[in-house]
Amino acid sequence: MNCYIVKDLLPNYIDGLNRNETNAEISKHLEECTDCLAVYNKMSAAIPLEAPPKDISFLKKLKHRMFRINATVAVITCIVVLAGLIIFLMNHQIPIPFDPNRISVELIPVAVAYNDDGTVSWWSMDVFYNDNVYFFDEAERPTAYEYVRDSLHIVWQGFSNISFNGVGRDIIRDGEHVRVVYFRLSKTPWESLFFDYDLTDWQGAGSSTGTRIYGDRFQTVNQEPQMIEIFYLPVRNIIRLLNLSDADFDAQRLNGTLLWSGIN
Repeated sequence: MNCYIVKDLLPNYIDGLNRNETNAEISKHLEECTDCLAVYNKMSAAIPLEAPPKDISFLKKLKHRMFRINATVAVITCIVVLAGLIIFLMNHQIPIPFDPNRISVELIPVAVAYNDDGTVSWWSMDVFYNDNVYFFDEAERPTAYEYVRDSLHIVWQGFSNISFNGVGRDIIRDGEHVRVVYFRLSKTPWESLFFDYDLTDWQGAGSSTGTRIYGDRFQTVNQEPQMIEIFYLPVRNIIRLLNLSDADFDAQRLNGTLLWSGIN
């Protein structure tokens, strides 16, 4: 049996797949042929079952670093989301529905006093008849007034931790000058969670007058009575109404509740 045949049969010889007679001839040939024996030794050498162990300390360090990065990102994300949620809860305005038992417009007497610089101030009558009214500087307390007039005040009571806001504009409707005023009370989700005015023992009250109601005529020397309409309009961003045209501003009254209409 020559070398070419032996080398072709070596794989089956190693795996024991040849006939006994063939294996015997190959064994005899390997005893005599060093070249074929070298091929046989190389082919029959044990193949390592596992690759030699590698240094994986770098991978462990990388995995640990990635874990720290992911944990840091997760914490920062939670902080940002929580901060955003708190900001939303503390700033988002929820209009309070109109309640005729708590919200009204009233005529309240005020004392009209002339100042040394020619301007006019409207003072609550309590300033003159109630010694408990506090002044930061007692020298600023008025001591006399010219006359008393009824001033329009938006009044609310039975609420706590609420916000007031309103807008007004002088418009011409059907050829007549009209001062149209919109206002609303609101609360934030945060206040709803912790300061629900229907559940708290203390319920406050407040009132508002001034330029919202009277415009540039407020506390002026030559103020003339004017037609005024005051509406409760429970919208979230009432300030945006100032961006509307006069016609669109006036049309908002169709969505509000009229609390006052008259000359003042």
